[in-house]
Amino acid sequence: MKPISEVAADFDAIASVLADGSAHETLTPAERVLLGHVPTHVRRAIDVGCGDGVITRSLARRGIEAVGIDVSPGMIQLARARTDRSLAIEYRQADVMTADLPDGVFDLVVSVSMAHHVPLDVIIPRLARLVAPAGTLLVQDVMTRRGIGQLPINLAAIIATRVRRLVVPSRITSRVTAAYNKHGADEQYLDASSVARAYEPLLPGARVYRHLEWRYSVVWQSPGVGP
Repeated sequence: MKPISEVAADFDAIASVLADGSAHETLTPAERVLLGHVPTHVRRAIDVGCGDGVITRSLARRGIEAVGIDVSPGMIQLARARTDRSLAIEYRQADVMTADLPDGVFDLVVSVSMAHHVPLDVIIPRLARLVAPAGTLLVQDVMTRRGIGQLPINLAAIIATRVRRLVVPSRITSRVTAAYNKHGADEQYLDASSVARAYEPLLPGARVYRHLEWRYSVVWQSPGVGP
């Protein structure tokens, strides 16, 4: 697991490549499924590991007051540059583990492709503490599928990814993909078979979903009574 300073440097480099390309706001299929779990009553949300702000802006366009936080100064700069001032978004360059964020005030906490950068038993309780009573935590991250028995679904995922990138406008160019691959070369991800088992003691009662293109989602509601 890389030090957070190295993660920030990697994503500064990715932000530089993203900035040279298009600003298409297209969500991946897994991201669309994840945001389908956003409750209609949400008023305030935080996007942890917001990157260039695509998820943050998607939330704000629903009328949600949103905070986007990321360790990468380059990503925060790009997110601000790509965000219309009419949207109710505040971007912060900070590490969620040390940031001055009050517990229990966000109706919605979202984290996409960030959880693997911190030990799961450290980052998940931190995210859960940010959730208001009866609020929702949505986590999506990368997973692997190992073994010969996973070959057919992995092949289907390769085909689906390539077709999607050919027919749907995207900010993820070949140069951006190469930058992400360089960052992820030494990263460790949960295997699909172990996702539910890993989250069960951390978020009791959470629902776990596995997506075709090597992503999983976790949906959890905080106990208590909302406002």
